[in-house]
Amino acid sequence: MFFRYVWADLVRNPRRTLSTVAGVLLGVGLSCAILFFVDGLSASMTQNAVAPLPIDMQRVLSAPVAGDVQLSLEIAPAGPVAPGDIVQVTMAFANQGDTPANEVVVRAIPAAGLTYVADSAQRDGEPVTDGAENPFASGLTQAGLNVGTVAAGTAVTLTYQVTASTTDTVSAQDFAATFSTREIVMPVAANAAEPLSLVELAEQIQTLDGVIFAEPLSFADLAPGALAANQPVDGPVRIFGFDAAYTAHDGTIQIASGTQRVGEAMISAEAAHALGVGVGDRVTVTLPDESQLALRVSGIVDLTQARSLFASRRGSDLETFIYVPNAVIVDSATFANLVMPAFERAATSRGDRVKTPPVREIDIGVDRELLDAEPSVALAQTQQIAAAVTAVAGEQDFLLDNISNTLTVARDDAAVAKRMFVFLGVPGAILAATLAAYAGLVLAGAQRREQATLRIRGASRRHLLTMLALRVSLITAVGAAVGVALGYGTAVGVIGQSTLLRAALISLVTSAVLGTVAGLLATGGALYATGRSFIDREINEEKARLWTQPPAWRRYRLDVWGGTAVAIATLIVILTKGFEGTPGSVYAGRAVELPLALLLLPIGAWVAGSLLGGRLFGWLLTHVREMTAAGFSRPLSLLYRMSLKRRAWSLVDVAIILGMVIALGTSLAIFTASYDGAKAADARYTVGSDLKIAPSPASEKIYRAADASAFVAAGIDAATPVIYGVHNVILRSNRTSEVANMAALEPLAYAQVAPLDDTHFPVGGAIDNLTLIANNPNAVLVSVDMAAFLQAEVGDTLRVLLARGSSEQTEIEMELVGLFERLPGFPDGADALMQIGSYEGAIPSAKPAFFLAQTSDSSEGTLAGAVAKLRNQPDGASLQIETRLTALAKDQSSLAALNIGGLLQLDSGYSLAMGAVTVAIFVFGLLLQRRREYVTLRAQGMAPATIRALIGAEALTASAAGSAVGLLVGLGMAYYLINVLRPLFVLDPPYLVPFGSLGTVVGSVLAAALVTVAGASSLVNRLRAVELLRDE
Repeated sequence: MFFRYVWADLVRNPRRTLSTVAGVLLGVGLSCAILFFVDGLSASMTQNAVAPLPIDMQRVLSAPVAGDVQLSLEIAPAGPVAPGDIVQVTMAFANQGDTPANEVVVRAIPAAGLTYVADSAQRDGEPVTDGAENPFASGLTQAGLNVGTVAAGTAVTLTYQVTASTTDTVSAQDFAATFSTREIVMPVAANAAEPLSLVELAEQIQTLDGVIFAEPLSFADLAPGALAANQPVDGPVRIFGFDAAYTAHDGTIQIASGTQRVGEAMISAEAAHALGVGVGDRVTVTLPDESQLALRVSGIVDLTQARSLFASRRGSDLETFIYVPNAVIVDSATFANLVMPAFERAATSRGDRVKTPPVREIDIGVDRELLDAEPSVALAQTQQIAAAVTAVAGEQDFLLDNISNTLTVARDDAAVAKRMFVFLGVPGAILAATLAAYAGLVLAGAQRREQATLRIRGASRRHLLTMLALRVSLITAVGAAVGVALGYGTAVGVIGQSTLLRAALISLVTSAVLGTVAGLLATGGALYATGRSFIDREINEEKARLWTQPPAWRRYRLDVWGGTAVAIATLIVILTKGFEGTPGSVYAGRAVELPLALLLLPIGAWVAGSLLGGRLFGWLLTHVREMTAAGFSRPLSLLYRMSLKRRAWSLVDVAIILGMVIALGTSLAIFTASYDGAKAADARYTVGSDLKIAPSPASEKIYRAADASAFVAAGIDAATPVIYGVHNVILRSNRTSEVANMAALEPLAYAQVAPLDDTHFPVGGAIDNLTLIANNPNAVLVSVDMAAFLQAEVGDTLRVLLARGSSEQTEIEMELVGLFERLPGFPDGADALMQIGSYEGAIPSAKPAFFLAQTSDSSEGTLAGAVAKLRNQPDGASLQIETRLTALAKDQSSLAALNIGGLLQLDSGYSLAMGAVTVAIFVFGLLLQRRREYVTLRAQGMAPATIRALIGAEALTASAAGSAVGLLVGLGMAYYLINVLRPLFVLDPPYLVPFGSLGTVVGSVLAAALVTVAGASSLVNRLRAVELLRDE
């Protein structure tokens, strides 16, 4: 019976039912959409994180550069021993290589319970003086025995005895025996398996599950001038050994002409220019033992972008891109058969070690299609692959697991992103609950008389609560079913179905369930609570009241207390620098740490600010000027003022909700603009301007600093040259010295095109410091960190070694005139800054590494047009052009690249829809609650147009008040949202107010009010006196 009655009531009042269902489906839809959005973006973070990696893993061999040497150990007897038993230990050090092993040290430490027998040590049958202690583990450090040099093709036999002090089982593993030599610094265990060759190791790794390629790579640094044709190159040389398969997997290795052939060589474009050679010519490479390789040039290659080849493997500057212009590439077999033996001979024949032994590694690619979309699962997969890779002859090398390091950061960033998205979605959920409560308020108000009639006819409180529960259940069930579909559809519309389908099915199902439950709890709970509060009141008392009672939040001053709490919390956060957070670092394996708990502040400011605005609006309404005798001549104005004063808190309710809608839309619009502005500013800071143009070394044209004007084309206002390199100079103070990254440029032109920040200069502004070096050719700016290392101060004289390692190497004296913290345009960092003219005066052959160019405006169209103009130049195809749209700092958090704008579109879109529904509920609520009043006015001769004007005036008053409150509160909310996400960016995000977007937000609410009033017009026209006999 209850069900049929409730169902009939819902069907009989479709407008009232639909308005209530709309609130529920919007709440469920928003909750599900946010969770679906999070699933989709989290699932895409795996591919986004690993996309920039050229090499996923690097298996770097630590096996020594020396001949085939090995230490074997045997014991007799092996097995059980009793106290007092003697065990003979025999070790044989064999050198089967072609070069001697120098300064061989053999160490053997017996296990506990085994004691060295004095005077038992022998070398090739001759006694070894032991001083009554084990010569293979002597002193506090348990140093081994130095047996000197072991010639090629010979062996040394070492023996000693131990006595057992306990009953035990003895084996060779009870003796920690190792050897090392001058050439083999790291100790090598006795009885170690023979090391696999680089090719053998690559072949075994290639067969592992999840590995898509495993290619050998070897390289070594040679002396300046080691590469020659008719004349040697000027500067250091690096020789690489890898095959064509490696080149195919690394797109940053660009063959400008020719091809890669076995037994021949490719040389860098810089070396080809310096030597004046091309494909088919011959070059010679002088190796460390003074032997030479005569090689035919099969190709010219551009390696300026090949980070996998030039990224440092040293711990002090790991992954720093240290480019060597003069490079020669041979195949792996040539490197192993000719280059490696030369280093072995040099290491064993000289009086000191080779300072830079060759690096040999296996560069490994993971099959990324097999990786799970969720970063945490993908990380477990790559760690499993890494463990399998390490298990292949793992005793002879170490693994650089680039992909797992990246996914570790991505996993933590994904967790932060999920929490951040949920926090950003909380206001939408609160708004949905508020809308549902308001809809319930209007619904319950319209049902008061009907419920009073039911009570008169015998319905108890329990009966009314049962019908309320059924009504709410039906409304929420329909709203939830439609809301889930709506949430999925809107999420697909924002991020695309392909992105969303990357998420696991279980994640999507979980999100659907959680979103539905959250939406139902928020909206259904609000509906039920509002309805129950009306049932619990004395209905007759409520009917007798003419003036609406102020809400509880106003009576208890919750808005004032909430606003005060937010103000105090904000002051504490500012004083404690709580907004700063911890920036993320892919290099350091550290995820960004956002102070997400502080997102409670914008939510608190949002609620408290809206309520405070509602209090002010209510005060204005209750102080409307009293009517006068003259007012009776203007009935519309009189009725408008009376209605505002009599139903002030009904208007305040809708104004607060609209204010919350507009505040949320305003804050999200400002946050989106500021977020996009911060990303654009960071990208421009990374590039150094709008464009970074790097001439290819393979180009026939050689660009000099004076050629900057060649890049000033349509859409480009200015261009300036920059000479730069990593570790390209040595700075010397009176106390110490250090290698540094020097940038030489035109200071004032750089100031024109680069996004300089005065806060990055401790003393004076950016222009002031750049003017100092512009006016003084012997002046230099140094980074704060470098100055601290050099123990130098402003005014000190520094000696700068330029063109280090080349024939033009020279040292000049410069005056330290200022300090800086960071400079735009140098992702690998700049340690010093000087005039480009001074640099060219000291090093005439110096050429710019790149040019920075500024477009005529900030539009994307102008930027694209400028790039097209540059590409259309005669040498444009060879230019390496990086723009602010394609750049992302290599160490920046992956969160900075997230589609936060998409989430904000969801939030703002649903919020505006809720605002429209709020206005509709208010207008149609007026018709429901004040039907008798409007019918009476019609009966007394008032025209329908006047009644429509009265309804419109009230709706627009509430909308205008809500807009004013929302704009002010939204400006404050945006401040919190922007500052909470500050650690995502290199530069502090700006506070940008997009007036066009704000106009859209306010205009949408006002337009909804006008449309709803227009829709209500037809209902007003149908009002009849017979309606007085029917109470809905």
